[in-house]
Amino acid sequence: DLNSNSQHLRFGAMASGYAQEEAARAPAAAAEASRWRQVFEAVMRRILHDYQGTDAEVRNGMEKGMRSLFEKPYEAELGKVLNSDPLPLEDAQRIIFFPRLSDTKVYAKAFSMKTPEKTARREQVMKFKLMSVFYTLHRLDGGLVDRFMHFGGLQSLVDLLGEEHRVIQSQAIELLTEFLSPQMQLQATMSSRQAHIQHQVYLCLKSGAFWRNLGAILEESGEVFPRSHASCIRLLGAAIGWLRPEPGTVPEAGAPPDMGVALDALKRCLEQGPGLAPDVRGAAEEILEELQEAPTLRADPLRGQELKEAEEALFDAEAQTEEDSAHAWQALRKLGNEAFGAGLVWPAEAAYRLALEDGAAALPEAEASLISSNRALSLLKAGHPAEAAEAAAEALARDPRNVKAAYRRAQALLEQSTSSSSPLSLAREAVVAAEAAAKLDSKDAKIIEMLDKAKKRAEELAVTAAPQEAEGLEDMD
Repeated sequence: DLNSNSQHLRFGAMASGYAQEEAARAPAAAAEASRWRQVFEAVMRRILHDYQGTDAEVRNGMEKGMRSLFEKPYEAELGKVLNSDPLPLEDAQRIIFFPRLSDTKVYAKAFSMKTPEKTARREQVMKFKLMSVFYTLHRLDGGLVDRFMHFGGLQSLVDLLGEEHRVIQSQAIELLTEFLSPQMQLQATMSSRQAHIQHQVYLCLKSGAFWRNLGAILEESGEVFPRSHASCIRLLGAAIGWLRPEPGTVPEAGAPPDMGVALDALKRCLEQGPGLAPDVRGAAEEILEELQEAPTLRADPLRGQELKEAEEALFDAEAQTEEDSAHAWQALRKLGNEAFGAGLVWPAEAAYRLALEDGAAALPEAEASLISSNRALSLLKAGHPAEAAEAAAEALARDPRNVKAAYRRAQALLEQSTSSSSPLSLAREAVVAAEAAAKLDSKDAKIIEMLDKAKKRAEELAVTAAPQEAEGLEDMD
């Protein structure tokens, strides 16, 4: 099981080693002022969730490594990936922990980089850290995975199979299997976007690196990571099945480059490799039989003018910006909801605030109202009623029918009235907000209770204020 405790031990040790390497670097004071500072705690919770029940040393090692990565996110090395100057700190932090859809291009390019340890050690470490974060976090986001594949991410995972790093290899083959499996089961493409992903599947499975790197793992006399030989055999079998020409279609001449490498490795694996389960051995024998017949390939699902038009639409700058914004507000709202549910009030508030900022270009008013209302609730829980009242007012400005926003504004104003220099004015505003909520939902018991409390508070303050106003009339000017 790649998610077993032994796998966690390797991941934690790797992260701990990264942290030690970074310890000598100067403190990252700028990270404390980063716009991502608070919401990073919500991401940290997500990362550590999978380490519940594991050894404390492993969990602490992963946490230390990730915090170090947030403080020093390889701005210069990420700039090299993009052929640019070093990135601003916040941009680098975003790419690693809060990526836009378009940022997945960085992952695809980084995973394919040649990084010899002797001459490109920092680039190699950056690449492996990006893989660790992608494997732990971003694989769970369907939008990011989809865009990653459009950018050639499948081929970049194949390149990672060639690394002399067993944890990275195991992560790469697991992600390849996970991402390819649903694509291989599709019977027909329904859109140019889907056809483009099928095109990327074709390029991945046809590439010489796919057959060469899987063959190299099969060449090993023993398992190099859990179920390494079985995983490679199953992936080879799936590839052959998918590449097989469909009935009634004209096949592409010739076998993929380096298919012979995988063929020879499979022979040796069957003859002298580790013990294989009967079903895996049977699958390997079937693959061997088909490979020996020099199979032909199906045609590329998308090519020529259709491919050009699909890529022009996919990678249009304006369209990508809009998709980035739409993904940002949805991802950050989800992160905020998770954080709030876990009692992380300030990380939740930060996530909602950033969702409003980064999603503004594509954020519907009704959704913006809901996010602002959630932010108001976070501020209430944090003991900041004045800011909560403002956030609730913003929610109502976007959608006057948001009953929760009206209720939370009444609650915030009422709480604020207990410590303000003008409590009566605030209590009367609370009554107005509570009445608005009651008009939207007259049967909600909490709303009725809030309206009663607001009216009672306003009446009490009005009685107290009346003598003071009368005394004021007798004062000399």
